[in-house]
Amino acid sequence: MARATTRSGQRAPRLGAEERRRQLAETAARRFYHHGFHAVALADVATEVGVTAPAVYRHFRNKNALLAGAIDSGLDVADAALDGAGQSLDDILFRLAGAALDRRDLWVLLQREKRHLGGEERAAIDARFARFTLRFSEQLRRARPDVDLGQSKLLVTAALATLASASVSGVHLPRTEHQRVLAAAAIAAAHTRLPTGEDGQAGLPAKPRRPQDARSRAEELLETAIELFHEHGYTGVSLDDIGAAVGLSGPSIYYHFETKSEILVTAFAQAAHGLAAHEGDGGAGVPLGDLVRDYIRAGVQQRHLFGVYVTEAINLPREAADRIGAELDANVEAWTAALRLLRADLSTGEDRALVYAARGVVNDVVRVGDLHGRRQIESELGALLRAVLEADPARIAPDEV
Repeated sequence: MARATTRSGQRAPRLGAEERRRQLAETAARRFYHHGFHAVALADVATEVGVTAPAVYRHFRNKNALLAGAIDSGLDVADAALDGAGQSLDDILFRLAGAALDRRDLWVLLQREKRHLGGEERAAIDARFARFTLRFSEQLRRARPDVDLGQSKLLVTAALATLASASVSGVHLPRTEHQRVLAAAAIAAAHTRLPTGEDGQAGLPAKPRRPQDARSRAEELLETAIELFHEHGYTGVSLDDIGAAVGLSGPSIYYHFETKSEILVTAFAQAAHGLAAHEGDGGAGVPLGDLVRDYIRAGVQQRHLFGVYVTEAINLPREAADRIGAELDANVEAWTAALRLLRADLSTGEDRALVYAARGVVNDVVRVGDLHGRRQIESELGALLRAVLEADPARIAPDEV
């Protein structure tokens, strides 16, 4: 039987079993990252690598196993960065920044695609990531003996969120420069002095549900749907599930929304429009502090929606995704324009990378675990975002790159 060829028509090189398995996992990781789990077929991965589809099954028994292998291959890179780092927390974060750039797919696979794994496979990935996080947490606690366990968890989440921002930012910088700016953001987050009871303010609680008579049935459906999407995933919730949760049955729900997709689009569009309302004329005249405050408040009040956007934006119809994405990009540009007024030292690209890093802190903190319920979470987020936006990539010495 003739050896398979790659898309370019070249014969696939002969590799050992372990090398081939790693090649398949890394190729699949890129495809899952760009297209989502459901849009990727094993045959697509086989064709790109240059082997036959049956050859994939010699390494991975099914697509779920391939996804688990893809995530594992990314965690191999993250673990290696942690293994190779010295005793300095800053050195660890610098190396992890490099790993985040080498495997931009990893954080998206962990946040968005991991849920497609079966029980045992998901538990194994969760356990491995927990070990990684614990090791990093121990390093941070050694460097920050002044923080308690709750503060440490917040700082760990924030620092890793800045690194994960490279997965979604679309920023293109020379690798050494990009690693420097990511490391600077993560270091700033990890070393942030969090407000104490004396200098902080109580956090804003999650947005309360309004009484039934004060909100429309459509609003109730939207809020309920987002909560269900957040808990069970978009594909795991039906229109009937949403209707039943608010006491509607049969065709009644179709009076408000014709499809589940319409609910998703409506919720995201309203959120994007709400952020855009605070931008002003191109954002240049809006103080960065105001933009930061509004984003933090939106994240704390609409944490389920922020979480659903991270995991379910890939399910938006193309036209809606482009439209909503354009509004969100405009909000990012408003932040970037405001930051440029304060940071003439940053290059084009560095400013945008810091903006994404700062917003990533909010996105992850409000949706992960119970951090959103901390009493001073708004003031803590404010301190973290100020530190990230003030981070100085030039302080990362060139000989460290």
